Amino acid sequence: MLGAFVESCSSPPAYSHRNRTGGRVEEVAEMTSPLSSRMSLDSFRSPADKKSYRLITLSNGLEVLLVQSDASPVNRSTFDCNDDGNDLDSLSSTDDTGFDEEGDEINDRAPTLAAACLTVDVGSLADPEGLPGLAHYFEHMIFMGSEKYPAEDAFESFLSAHGGSSNGATECESTRFVFDVDAAYLAPALDIFANLFVAPILRREAMERELKAVESEFQRMRNNNSVRLQQVMCETSVPEHPYSRCFTWGNVESLKHNPERDGINVREQMLQLFNKFYVAPAMKLCVYGCESLDVLEQYVTQSFSDIPAYRGSYDKPRSETLTVPYGGGAGQKPTVLHVIPVGEKCSIRLYWMLPPMMKNYRQKPWLYVGHLLGHESPESIASLLKQRQWATDIIAGTSDRDGYEFGSFGTVFEVRISLTEQGLACWEQVVQVIFDALHIFSSLAAAGDLPACVFEELHSSSEMDFRFQEDDIAPVTLCRELSERMLPRHNIQQHCEGDLLRYDLIQGGFDISSVYSLLSGLSANNVRAVLVASSFADTLNPNDLQTERWFGTKYTVNSIPESVIAAWSQLSNESIELSVLPTPNPFMPRNFSVLPLEPVIQVDNDTPPDLILTTSTTQLWYKRDRKFLVPKASVSFLVTLPEPTAAIHMLAELHVELVRRRLQHTLEQAETASFTTELDVRDEAIEVVISGFSDMLPSLVLVIMREVLRPSTTFDIESELTLARGELEREYRNATLSPRAKAYELRLQMLESRAVTTDDKLEALQSKYGHESDLAADLAHLTVSVLGCSKDTPVIRCMVIGNMSREAAVSLVLDVEAVKTGDSSLLPCEPEPELEPEPPILAPRCHTIALPPTTNGLLVRRDSERIGERNSVVEVYFQIGKVGPTDRAYAILLRSLLAQPLFHELRTKQQLGYTVTCSIRDTHGVLGLNLSVQSASHAAGAVAKKLDVFLHEEFPHDYLLSDERLSPKRFAAYVQTLQRAYARPDATLTEQSERYWEEIVSGRLEFDLDARVATALGDCTRQGLLERYQCWIQGSTSCCNTCTQSRDGNRQAQHRSSKSHGTRKLRVHVVGQCSPLKPLEQLVPPGKTPFIITGDLHDFKRELRCYCHLTSD
Repeated sequence: MLGAFVESCSSPPAYSHRNRTGGRVEEVAEMTSPLSSRMSLDSFRSPADKKSYRLITLSNGLEVLLVQSDASPVNRSTFDCNDDGNDLDSLSSTDDTGFDEEGDEINDRAPTLAAACLTVDVGSLADPEGLPGLAHYFEHMIFMGSEKYPAEDAFESFLSAHGGSSNGATECESTRFVFDVDAAYLAPALDIFANLFVAPILRREAMERELKAVESEFQRMRNNNSVRLQQVMCETSVPEHPYSRCFTWGNVESLKHNPERDGINVREQMLQLFNKFYVAPAMKLCVYGCESLDVLEQYVTQSFSDIPAYRGSYDKPRSETLTVPYGGGAGQKPTVLHVIPVGEKCSIRLYWMLPPMMKNYRQKPWLYVGHLLGHESPESIASLLKQRQWATDIIAGTSDRDGYEFGSFGTVFEVRISLTEQGLACWEQVVQVIFDALHIFSSLAAAGDLPACVFEELHSSSEMDFRFQEDDIAPVTLCRELSERMLPRHNIQQHCEGDLLRYDLIQGGFDISSVYSLLSGLSANNVRAVLVASSFADTLNPNDLQTERWFGTKYTVNSIPESVIAAWSQLSNESIELSVLPTPNPFMPRNFSVLPLEPVIQVDNDTPPDLILTTSTTQLWYKRDRKFLVPKASVSFLVTLPEPTAAIHMLAELHVELVRRRLQHTLEQAETASFTTELDVRDEAIEVVISGFSDMLPSLVLVIMREVLRPSTTFDIESELTLARGELEREYRNATLSPRAKAYELRLQMLESRAVTTDDKLEALQSKYGHESDLAADLAHLTVSVLGCSKDTPVIRCMVIGNMSREAAVSLVLDVEAVKTGDSSLLPCEPEPELEPEPPILAPRCHTIALPPTTNGLLVRRDSERIGERNSVVEVYFQIGKVGPTDRAYAILLRSLLAQPLFHELRTKQQLGYTVTCSIRDTHGVLGLNLSVQSASHAAGAVAKKLDVFLHEEFPHDYLLSDERLSPKRFAAYVQTLQRAYARPDATLTEQSERYWEEIVSGRLEFDLDARVATALGDCTRQGLLERYQCWIQGSTSCCNTCTQSRDGNRQAQHRSSKSHGTRKLRVHVVGQCSPLKPLEQLVPPGKTPFIITGDLHDFKRELRCYCHLTSD
């Protein structure tokens, strides 16, 4: 640690830190000095890291890590937090914790951001008995204003106005508070933030509202299987351990009804928690900004020195003295739990609760053991289980970032196996295979014969990641990780303060003793087996079922018979089939050189990729990196499919699933070698993206693309296809169990002219293919025809960007094309690639339905998939149309202005639901504004009406038209923040690659779109925004033009929205089957009833027109 905790509340003595690690330390001896110690960590950072780091301790005992960004310095804001009271009471931040699988969302481009995280060394394990969830409840409440800044949304409003947001998280042993903001406004944001911990207000009325938010958050997680299973693990721990009472989420029952019954004053308990633990010595702060370290130090000293060192008596959290909460170390016998999940699941999880392993962070023996157990080499555990058709996947290890698994109370080591029905029936034999491997590993470790080469491979991988790390981690994420590592229980600063920056780096030589120590704890006498299967709902005896208290999970718990434990405790006769050690990794890079720059060529570093190769089946875009100069590259492919029917889309996904299975060993090796791979079906194509070190990238690309382009005609129907089909069916059945996922699919089903739903694909798989042989025949036909044919338009679009020469890129793509066509004459020596290619010809595709203008929108309403679902989701989507940079800029500005008051009004004040979001969607080139609310407490119709009132009355009148709430100064601040965001250059090669690839995939090819939007934002006016709001949202007269196209492809004339006397509005309601019922049509006056679509959506939209996808207005 940097020093002892301050011993006195008044006039704490100065103390100095003894340098143990070679870093530069300045001793601060004066009592009046604001610091007790100061130390630079720059000598410990990665060679690729240009940021600067300073570790300081304030005189009150608060330890702070300052991070100076390598971004260009920003002009610091002179914004006075108190110059206009309305700057601190009118806005609020959006919530970003909910489901988001939306492929058409426009991600807000972030400006140069500053950030901070304050982590407190207390969590839910310190909740008082009878008040589970109190620490989480207080995490919510601390944001609700301070004595210096009393407005409830003072902090959120300031962040929102300047491109930022905030969040919090409660773990078992810590609580984190984070924010980010436009870097120019860091100083005032820090002051508002600090005062939340100096003197929070904790208003009683705010407590009532935030309790509803806590309840909504709990309801949102009720059907999350991971959360439900974790709560079962807590409940089945030894009763004397706080882990057994740990209910981090909290809800109305635990924080209101039960305390009222027991006469507990919740606010008083909350104040006791605050006074006892929320003191400077128990806090760790990380601040990230563009200013110099001296200036950042000044900010922190001025704002955070007022946090008291003591508010009475500070005790270290009691969890530091805890033993393990379950397993053999806690005196429990080996047990097996049978758990009924939500949705279709079939797996077994083996848990071992081990002593704390935080002190082993440099060697990370859990990575070594996890790799031995989970690797995919031939004759490995995974290979053997798949060969016997017992399992489809295996994962092993521990998460050192999960507060439930990695704490001062112990370390959870887990082996998770996805089972087949056959594997479930013989689960004891599956576990025997695991223990056979563990016996072999333990014997090798005891003899000192565990292979060091496995460690060296993991060590080399971590060294590569550290040496060439990209600056792609968000500032808020960096602050969160660093402040958490500073906590004393992680033991990092006791070894070396510089390890705060090197935590993920495996250091030192192979320490076989630490591996042997871990393996010794993975015994049959210490195991807890958890079987999770949906079939248990029908097979378990109801009289044996227990019900977990908070989430209602049904489960049984029994001791494992001693005869089974005895069998697991020794090698079986079948262990000879295991060759447990992984094979050498052929993709480990060795050459890290960067291509030399041409001294005579002046090239703009931000020029877009060029189309350098066009053949009968392929287009290649290429850009050599001259900006980031790292030995990495990215190669992307898009293999187009025929016009997708449900059957074709399903077959394509089945092909991809088979490819993933055949490549499982390769993909695992690629990940170990620091490559990232993406393989999926996207829209009407198979997408493959492979990124990593350029040395071995071509070899990996060819291995993967050979499998992708190999027709699925050679596989074992009884094994590969049967397992892949079962996995795909399970995925389809689980896809829309979440109300938000179902709402997302319904919206796209209505908007896409050729939408293929999950139900469509599942029906095609189940009804058309009763036997695997029929499925295999059609799969072979699809893959042969699509992957082996040539068309008039290119079938494959490719992009190569990074540290690869033009010649190497062309050679690689021609090698891939030769695999596809089977034509060996396509070699790199062909002269055609050197010719100037013709411009790409992209045929217009009519993808997106033009919604008809209506007075109050179209309404698609469906029930939730789960019978017991309490959550409902209400979405309202306003179709804007095909737009240029100007209207795109206005749409982005509107979303930025709208999201914060939307969240504050509907979530914070009215408590309609925990999840309230606002986003811009780009659906095949057509923009739309989408608002979504998930609620477990209000009927969908009531939420929809409240949303209408906000959009048509409160927001335009109380905000857009209010000079007081949207002053010219505030409007300019929003515009300037967004301008800086869209003018910001790409920070990493990965970010640049993703942006360019999106333009190629969409067919838009507007590589400079962000720059054009930034320019357009500079011309945005408040009047222009009002006109578009009236046009897009209210359906009033405006100058908005739209272009549509009939189903036969003939272009229609442009027309003004003002002539439509309505808005292009779509409502989607997914109504929880256990939620309150109150249809919207019963709540609105006559003439305002939405048009309700009750029949098949395909039939309804058949007569609607489509936007022209690739033509511009």
